[in-house]
Formats: sequence, structure tokens, C-alpha cells
Amino acid sequence: MQTGKTNGPTQQVMNPALHPVHLYHIAYSEKTLAEAPPGYLILDNVNSPRNDWREYWPIRRFLIDEDLEEHAYYGFFSPRFQEKTGLSHAQVKNFVQAAGTDMDVVSFSPQPDMGAFFLNVFEQEELFSPGFIAASETFFAAVGMPIGLAPLVMDSRQIIFSNFFAARPAFWRAWLSLNEQLFSICEGEDSALKQLLIFETSYPGSVQRKVFLMERIASILLTVDPRWRVRAYNTFDCAWSGSRLNQFKFEAVLSDALKIAMREQGFHDYREAYSQLRDKLRE
Repeated sequence: MQTGKTNGPTQQVMNPALHPVHLYHIAYSEKTLAEAPPGYLILDNVNSPRNDWREYWPIRRFLIDEDLEEHAYYGFFSPRFQEKTGLSHAQVKNFVQAAGTDMDVVSFSPQPDMGAFFLNVFEQEELFSPGFIAASETFFAAVGMPIGLAPLVMDSRQIIFSNFFAARPAFWRAWLSLNEQLFSICEGEDSALKQLLIFETSYPGSVQRKVFLMERIASILLTVDPRWRVRAYNTFDCAWSGSRLNQFKFEAVLSDALKIAMREQGFHDYREAYSQLRDKLRE
């Protein structure tokens, strides 16, 4: 899939009016409000009554309360979006418009090593929060989507971290529908599943597990439902993680290519090669 570079896409847009782009900067404090990058609309979350839901709270309110243009793209980005992607508002808008009118989602996912060296975003989070896969599988089963997450393959086309994507209303509605089921369980009566989901992780601020599951809903939708069409910005042009994996840039490119081959061809040889490459990094 063709992707852009950090100096901005060069593809000309024939008729950008066909797909307007509305990009929002989520402001969590007076500081992040004042530091909003030029061009972005403001999604005010300064006095959020439910900071335990992080960005889901303001995005949820927007999607529920606002009338959306069916042919438009909407994106809701946290304050570190520009730092992690290297992209200005103009570059993001141009890339979204250059994707054409037949895309449902346009993604901008940083930390390519975190995406490439794990089969999927759930395995990646499991490393930092043991029990995440089991809790997520229990949730999906409870809402009628039984999924075996451990063997699921996601490449850079499906991997989205931190909700760094712009999408049309149809995709946002699917995203909201699944997340509202998560919200309902976490806000409802006490249960074993609720306790799994509101478990406080070691992430700074004692962020609950539900937030990290919410941030992976877009990836699961793109992976299991082939109707959604996505164009991914070049993840390798974005910021890498702070882990030691960030030194293996060549191997990350190969790993992602092998995962694309796994999804497209399905030959066991690709999976074996991917496993061998990962095993060498662990030595």
C-alpha cells in the first residue's frame, strides 16, 4: 500500500470538497489547550468529569451529540500527536484528502517497532500488562465477538495506537458501538468481567485496563471486518518507541513485510520466518 513521507504527500486532490476533513486537538488542561498546534479544532476536555476514560470521554460526547457529515473525515488527536508522528495539521489534512473518496479510515500510527515485533496490538500490550489478552477475549466473547487474539496477525495497515486515525462517520459509529458495550460493562453492576476491565495497570497515573482495550478497538475492527478500507501513513517515518527494540529498524521493516505476507498469502513459511526473526532479537 502506498504511503507518504513526513514532508507531506505530493498527490494532488482533484476535488477536496468531496471529502472535508475535521481534525480535533484534545485539550486535557489549560497548558495543552494553549499549546494546540495551528489549524486544529479544539475538543475541550479540560474539566473532564471522567478522566478515568481518558480520550474516550470527549470523543464519545462528540460522536453522540454532534451531527456528522457522512462524506467527511473526523480525527481526534491527543496533545502528543504531532510529536509522535512529525506531522503538522496541514500535512495530516493533505494526506487524508489524498487518500481519495473510497477510504473509510486513514491511520497515522507511531512506534513502528511496537507494531512490527508483535503479531498484534493485544500481544504487544500483554508484554506490559499480563492478563490483557485474557481480559480482552472475555470482553469480546461477552459482546458476541469470540476472537482468539493470541494468533491474530495485524500488520501496519491495521495497527493503530492511541486512536491516531481519521475516519468517516460509518466507521466511527462501529467504533462507538463496540466501545459503548465496553463502557456499559465498566459502568454497570459489579461483575468478574468488570473487575478485569477496570484493573489498574502500572502505566503512570494508574490507567485502567479498559483504556488500553478502547485504544485497540479500531485495530480489531480493521482486522476482522474486511469491508473497512484503510490507507496507512508510513509508520516507519513516525517516532519509534523508547524501548530497546527501536534500534532494530531494518528488522522491523522485514517483520512488518512478513506479517503482510502472512495476511495476504497465509503460507506457514512466512510465519516461521517471522518467528525466527523475533527469536533472534530476544537472544
